[in-house]
Amino acid sequence: MIPFVRRGDGIHLDMASGERAVLTDLTEQLRQILDGDMDSDPVTLRMFPDAYPGDRAASAEFRRYTQSDLRTAKSANAQVVHDWLTGTKDGAFAPTDEQAWIRCLTDLRLTIADRLGIVDQATEDATRTGNGGVGLRDVYDWLGFVQEHLITTMTEDR
Repeated sequence: MIPFVRRGDGIHLDMASGERAVLTDLTEQLRQILDGDMDSDPVTLRMFPDAYPGDRAASAEFRRYTQSDLRTAKSANAQVVHDWLTGTKDGAFAPTDEQAWIRCLTDLRLTIADRLGIVDQATEDATRTGNGGVGLRDVYDWLGFVQEHLITTMTEDR
């Protein structure tokens, strides 16, 4: 189904209930990761990579000053998406909602890519033919479709 539709007043969420349920669950899981111990889940290294890969001290210093704000922003983005999915918000997306959706979908795809072991195009291609994670791979691809459709809807002529 087409997840977004542009109407006269802007972009509206037009997602089937099953799709909403899957995405709601994923945003809740993302918020749990963000609210948890940042050192206990390897996905956090993917969402908060080293700023200076060759310098642990500089990376730790950078993380000390930025991670809290980034974590708060990522959690807020997930909350915006969750609110739209659960009906707390309705009507047309505000520009900040559009950006929250794009950023949250990116974080969800990063999380799933980490679980699937996707680190670059070669490993992404390999997961398409591998036996493991077939269902999760489908979710990863679907999230890419949703994100692409939102961007297309945002940039189409009004």
